[in-house]
Amino acid sequence: MSKSGNQNENDNGASKRVAIGLAFGSVVLKERRLRRNALFGLTLLALLLVFGGTVFLGDGLMKSPIAFLAFWGICFLMVGLVLLLALYDLLAVRKEHRRRVKDLERQLADAAAEAREIARREVKAQD
Repeated sequence: MSKSGNQNENDNGASKRVAIGLAFGSVVLKERRLRRNALFGLTLLALLLVFGGTVFLGDGLMKSPIAFLAFWGICFLMVGLVLLLALYDLLAVRKEHRRRVKDLERQLADAAAEAREIARREVKAQD
């Protein structure tokens, strides 16, 4: 009975960590500043990994094919994550720009309608 209770606690802890990670990821994706900071940090980390893998770890990685594949696989995944995050940022900026343009067009149309109404009143007042 102790094992199943202990297993349930471990599952609960893991599910809480997953939920926290998903919530954090959601906040990072929604907030532009956090998204760009994450993009910068991941890009810097990927560059450091590639530099370290070629300069410092090159000979050691060449001796072990498994370590070579694991290290460069992690680098590949990191660069892929950077590219996906950059693409997401690009799409989010385009969406925000379209929304702002529509808002400006709506404001301009309202201002033009108001100006036409004022001009009509002035014409009627002159008659």
